[in-house]
Amino acid sequence: MKINHNIFVSLLLTGFILCEKPAMAELLGTATRIKDLVEIRGVRSNPLVGYGLVIGLNGTGDSKQSIATNKAVANVLNRLGANVEAKDVPTRNTAAVLVTAELPAFARIGDKLDLRISSIGDAKSLEGGTLVLTPLSAADANIYAVAQGPISQGTSMAGAEGGQGNTSNAPKTVAISKSATVEREFASTFVNNGSIELSLRNADFTTASRIAQVINETYGDYLAEPQNSGLIKVRLPFQNMGNPSNNPVTFVSAIEQITVNSDSRAYVVINERTGTVISGDNVKILPVAISHGGLQIKVNKETKRIGEIQGTATVGELVKALSAMGAGPKDLVAILQSLEAAKALKAELKIL
Repeated sequence: MKINHNIFVSLLLTGFILCEKPAMAELLGTATRIKDLVEIRGVRSNPLVGYGLVIGLNGTGDSKQSIATNKAVANVLNRLGANVEAKDVPTRNTAAVLVTAELPAFARIGDKLDLRISSIGDAKSLEGGTLVLTPLSAADANIYAVAQGPISQGTSMAGAEGGQGNTSNAPKTVAISKSATVEREFASTFVNNGSIELSLRNADFTTASRIAQVINETYGDYLAEPQNSGLIKVRLPFQNMGNPSNNPVTFVSAIEQITVNSDSRAYVVINERTGTVISGDNVKILPVAISHGGLQIKVNKETKRIGEIQGTATVGELVKALSAMGAGPKDLVAILQSLEAAKALKAELKIL
């Protein structure tokens, strides 16, 4: 479809991005549970890591050149009562690995964790091996879990001869579930000095203020106070402490279910490679005129209809109008970039 060089697209600027009354501004937001907007400060997972050995490999383990593997195997055997040196240890059936896991908040002794095991030597494959007992420690150097178990991802080894066949597609990093056991609990708390802190996943002053306001309105008391754009401090209601509803866990659960009209900055996201354009419904364009190749675009304050293109004021409607006129992905990207450069696009442009 060819673009008519004489067509002007007249766009109507209606409404305002900012409203004077908070109640009107809230109408522009989306009702979302507080649970989906914040994290409870102190409730977080912790990464664990350990150095281990995978044994029982069918000749696909580390070679003799992996000195660290030789030493590790010798150390394990010596602890078990053998008396060997690193140079005496064959390692083709063994691979040195790093084991990683996530220790969830409030994990208890005996809980099971998922693992990710990655080869750090020149092993061809970890398929069919067994992870030897491996301690997993956190950043504080304390051991919080131990891992052990078989590794089987169902990888086909057809065509391998004595374990020396084609293993180019065999896994050198595998994930196995429930193969680590928590042995130590991580001391954490979400209540500090009679208060909890809500940390916004996406910091925003308006959203933080609205969350504090809706919590205070719900409880009829000044419990919540925004500290900044990403943090709200909420005081526990200490009156009637015998009331089960004042239990910190119950209180947090109730707060999480409160809905609030969240807000965010206006963005227009462009994928230059695919020509994909994503924007909010209310991203506005100021009066401006753009000439792009043979296409001329004019944004006016007046309502007009020229040809079959009706005036509009949002990025979404502009993109729709341009597409109807035959503009391609590269045209859309270039025009939106020009709008931002002219300060006519009332949003932040992000290019992927």
